Amino acid sequence: MAEMVEGISPTRMELLNIKHRMQLAEKGHRLLKEKRDALMLEFMSAAKEAEETAENTVSQILKAREFITMANAVAGPSEMKSLSLTSERGVEVQVSYKNVMGVSLPRISKFVFERKLDERNYSLALVNPLVDEVSSEYEIAAGRVLELLEVETMLKALSEETKRTKRRVNALEYNIIPKLRNTRKYIEMRLGELERERFYRLKMVKSKRG
Repeated sequence: MAEMVEGISPTRMELLNIKHRMQLAEKGHRLLKEKRDALMLEFMSAAKEAEETAENTVSQILKAREFITMANAVAGPSEMKSLSLTSERGVEVQVSYKNVMGVSLPRISKFVFERKLDERNYSLALVNPLVDEVSSEYEIAAGRVLELLEVETMLKALSEETKRTKRRVNALEYNIIPKLRNTRKYIEMRLGELERERFYRLKMVKSKRG
């Protein structure tokens, strides 16, 4: 006989206990399969979003690089570096979490990276207009990078939880439930044998008395 639950005696009480455990295990297995399927759908949706966001991010970064190449040619690398230091700023974003099938997925608050002309600490009267285009394109790129970070973090969280759920489903399906099923069959078989032995003994006692 295949593997069984260890330390089990073939009694009716144990049989009831095993049947109860089987009901719980089968219910858990069903719920975990539903969770696994839902997570896989969320993962595929997030993967598609990540692919589109990555394409948009790369496209925007390449566009920004084209502008900075032109600006370097016109204004010179030294002036561009000086202006970048002048207009440098810190960025703060807020992160909230959305619960999906027990998984906390990060949602980064949409931060507007693009600044107005008077917020960049330089005057267009003193710099080439291309410089402002560079600032604008890189600010857009920064926003795209933040969006990509959000969706890739979501993707990683969903992937890890999907793997954990699959392992639990497999453990129940290929280990725990089969063991419980084999144990139930063993107890039922032993109880049947004991009942037949008892019946035979009673029959023998009656035949001797008769």
